[in-house]
Amino acid sequence: MKTLTDKLMILLLCCTLIGSKENMAFTVIAFLSAAAVSSVCQLCGSRTVSMTIQTAFACLCFIRVEFLYFLPLVLYDTIRDKGYIPAAASIFAIASSAFSSQKLPVMLIAAIMLISSVLQQRTASLDRLEREFIRTRDNSAEMNMLLSEKNRQLRNNQFNEVHLATLKERNRIAREIHDNVGHLLSRSIIQLGALRLIKDENVRDEGLASLNDTLNNAMNSIRESVHDLHDESIDLKAVLEESVKPLENKGFSVHRDFSFTRNMPVNIKLTFAGIVKEGVNNIIKHSSGNSAKIILREHPAFYQLMIEDNGSCSEKHSSGGIGLTNMRDRIAELGGIIRITSGKEGFRIFITVKKQEGN
Repeated sequence: MKTLTDKLMILLLCCTLIGSKENMAFTVIAFLSAAAVSSVCQLCGSRTVSMTIQTAFACLCFIRVEFLYFLPLVLYDTIRDKGYIPAAASIFAIASSAFSSQKLPVMLIAAIMLISSVLQQRTASLDRLEREFIRTRDNSAEMNMLLSEKNRQLRNNQFNEVHLATLKERNRIAREIHDNVGHLLSRSIIQLGALRLIKDENVRDEGLASLNDTLNNAMNSIRESVHDLHDESIDLKAVLEESVKPLENKGFSVHRDFSFTRNMPVNIKLTFAGIVKEGVNNIIKHSSGNSAKIILREHPAFYQLMIEDNGSCSEKHSSGGIGLTNMRDRIAELGGIIRITSGKEGFRIFITVKKQEGN
């Protein structure tokens, strides 16, 4: 569209050169020829064909001066195609007309040719910028899609790790039910069978009291196990301890402080578990230190999580990365605050999340 606008402007300027004494028949022929050459050059994909007809039009300028008036229009395509031969022919034609006996507006033709060149260069530059913008936009959109997919995979991996830890905890509870409750019930059955054979009422009363205690213990154990098997019950301490082990295996001295109740909401538990897992991975990959602190404390109105190490790192590590971006997003979903700092004293993640109503 920009090219068409440029050519219409050049064509109008060329028409202003036509005088009243010109041969209108040849002028119309020159006009149609220039329009035809410009159209073919615009639509034709062959550079050889374009330069051939451009050179032919420049040669016609030596035969009839009417063609010279519309030479700037053809020159627009010549400059675009970088046709050195037709460009040289055009320059030679305008130079020859300056020494001809006919009175021609040579300076005006040269000025319009210069305008044609400037317009073509400007349009070519705009086209290049537009293509670059489209390519950059597409690359940015593709990069955003890849980052979103990696972010989703990271969340799924963190959820799967927490889910596996939950399954381990449930297996432990199942073993406790089998070992503790099963043992207590077996003991109660034996006690009940023995009481049926005892005639002494005093001894029987003592046996019944012991049986009552055994059954109460079994009931309490079942209640605790059923509570632990609830979907929202996750042993966060066990998950955090499991997450810290890779640091100790790498030789880090780890200070841990997990002080919270079992009533923490499951969404906060999952978030903290995922962040600690990601923080440990970052320390293993990037830290140059040898010690780390992981502290999770519960206060009357909020929870606080802190992860830090003593390795030196540059400030840029506190800004980018899919893992850190994921942390910020998950804390933002909880309405919390996260501060990530890095420097010579180490890397630190400090998180505060307000308690939800009823907790």
